[in-house]
Amino acid sequence: MVKLFGGQQLHLIDQIALLAGRKLDLVYASLVHQLRLSPGFFRQGWGDLGVVDFEEDAKLFQSWPPPHFDQQLKWQKRQEGQSWGVECETYEVSFRTPCHGRVYDALPPESRIANARLLQPKYPQQRKACVLHLAGTGDHTWHRRLNLGGPLLQQGIATMVLESPFYGARKPHYQFASQLHRVSDLLTLGRSTIEESLCLLDWAGQHEFARLGMCGFSMGGVHASMVASLYPGDVACTTLLAPRSASGAFCHGALRSATSWAPLAAVVDEKQQEIEATLMRSARSTDGLIEAARILSTLNTASAESQSPASHPSNAAFAQGIVHSAQQRVQDSSDRQQQHVEAGVGNDRKNSGIDAAEKELGELWRLRRGLAEDQACLRLHQVLETYTDVTRFHPPRCTKAAVLVGATDDAYVSPQSVQELAAHWPGSEVRWVKGGHVSAFLLQQPAFRRAINDSINRLEDCSTL
Repeated sequence: MVKLFGGQQLHLIDQIALLAGRKLDLVYASLVHQLRLSPGFFRQGWGDLGVVDFEEDAKLFQSWPPPHFDQQLKWQKRQEGQSWGVECETYEVSFRTPCHGRVYDALPPESRIANARLLQPKYPQQRKACVLHLAGTGDHTWHRRLNLGGPLLQQGIATMVLESPFYGARKPHYQFASQLHRVSDLLTLGRSTIEESLCLLDWAGQHEFARLGMCGFSMGGVHASMVASLYPGDVACTTLLAPRSASGAFCHGALRSATSWAPLAAVVDEKQQEIEATLMRSARSTDGLIEAARILSTLNTASAESQSPASHPSNAAFAQGIVHSAQQRVQDSSDRQQQHVEAGVGNDRKNSGIDAAEKELGELWRLRRGLAEDQACLRLHQVLETYTDVTRFHPPRCTKAAVLVGATDDAYVSPQSVQELAAHWPGSEVRWVKGGHVSAFLLQQPAFRRAINDSINRLEDCSTL
């Protein structure tokens, strides 16, 4: 089921969002990332990719609630008054992350204490509802998410927000803004966010919240989808401009220019066997990850041809694109070298010989650097497809209560990626808003709230199934 907000006649907000759209995304990416106003992601390379082990993780959730969800969450009331025309209360809690072992050790000390805030009606309806909002890339505070969820107090829906590891007060002292130092930090962030969210859902379910929901923008939507998939009960899920996996944004979306490819490329050959072994082990650990082995066989190196089907058409297209890019780099370099030779005919032989040699060395260096970046990009694609692909998880128990919102002109998240998640969640609804990633977030908040409200209300239908 697909809907387009605003019908055939666009409202003023839709028109503004549409005019800005993809152009605003690209301008923003150019200013922030390509001009290097901030350091790139993963400038310290790959890190320990074995930090996430799906086989061990599956054992943790064989019973519900898991035995290690035994700590009492001591919420403290921080504020009481009227907001958005509703009498409400604000609570905060800090608790030790339920993650342990290798994941706990991988978290920087600043990230090992989780922080959450709850905004709820003072006089709730009979069937209390609560939606947990997860942070997108760059969302270091909870104000954006509280402003998104706050007006839903009028519908009796409470908003809970979790501060992400590596973000806000949990940001390590050595990290600049949102730029994670290692690829493994991204995996650790996601893994710990998921477990902390499940812990908060467990608390909410035991404290009179009859209807529970997950919501997230961009990266937060990926994590919200995984939480909804792992939660054993009925839970609504609203993803806002969220991809099927993080590979699209980092490998061929607007965030590609924000990635530090040199340190990834510098050790890609050295790390090749470790990466493949880690991914193959992850692929064997659950039924939902078995397709990762197929991806590895098709995406072995930048020069390899595709031999078997990928888990999604977009994976095969990406692999072919990398191969074409590498071939084009070689062809362009050969053409330029031929032009240098032809340009040197009839000139001073000594000078032209030196110039031609210098130019050829420069071309060879640029070619090698470009091919190394292509190979690093391919490896990163493999890693993120294995660890952040939502479709490797079972669908939530009630996909009818899932509303997936995409933007028509998004330079960060492709419409195809949104559709791929919808195809994996039969019964879910896809809605489209006008604009790009940035403009839609700024201008389409009312549409986002309608999606959240509708998603929560559809839980009533799930309970009758």
